[in-house]
Amino acid sequence: MGFDWGEFITGIALLIGSVVMLRNPGATMMTLSFIFAIIAIIRGIATLAAFPKLHQLTGGFAWVSGVAGVIDLLVGLLFLFNLESAVIAVAYVFAAWFLIDSIANLLNARHLRQAGTLWFVINLILDIISVLIALLFIMQPVISAVGMVTLLAMFFAVWGINAIITAFARRSI
Repeated sequence: MGFDWGEFITGIALLIGSVVMLRNPGATMMTLSFIFAIIAIIRGIATLAAFPKLHQLTGGFAWVSGVAGVIDLLVGLLFLFNLESAVIAVAYVFAAWFLIDSIANLLNARHLRQAGTLWFVINLILDIISVLIALLFIMQPVISAVGMVTLLAMFFAVWGINAIITAFARRSI
C-alpha cells in the first residue's frame, strides 16, 4: 500500500486543530454554538415540514413532534442571533451530562464490592469527586466550556497522532 499521505495530512490537520482550539477556547465555543444553532434550525424546519405526513401516519401524538420542531427552530434562531447565550447553554448541557453520568456511576458502584472492598472504596471516592466536579461545572459554566474545549482538543490530538501512526504503519502493508 505504501505511505498513506492522506492519513498523514489528516493527522497533521487534527493536531493543528487541537492546538488552535486550546489557544482559542472562546472562539472554539462560539464556533460550536454557531454549528449547534444551524443544526437546530435545520432540524426544526425538517420536523415542521414532515409534520403533516407524520400527523397523517400517527395521528394524535404528532403534535409533540410539531412542538419540538417549533422549539428547535426558536432555539436555533435565538442562539444564532445571541451566540453568547448559546455558549452558556452548551456549557450547561455539558455540565448536566457529566453530572447525570457521575450520579449513575455512583448509584451503580456497589457491584464492585464483589471485586474487593478496596476497588469499591476507590471507585466510590472517584465517583463522589466526579459529582462534585460536575456541580462545579454547573455553578461555573465558563469552566465547563473550557473543559469541553479541552476534551475536544485532546480528542483531536489523539485522533491526529493515531492518523500519523497509521500513515507510517501502512508503509509496510
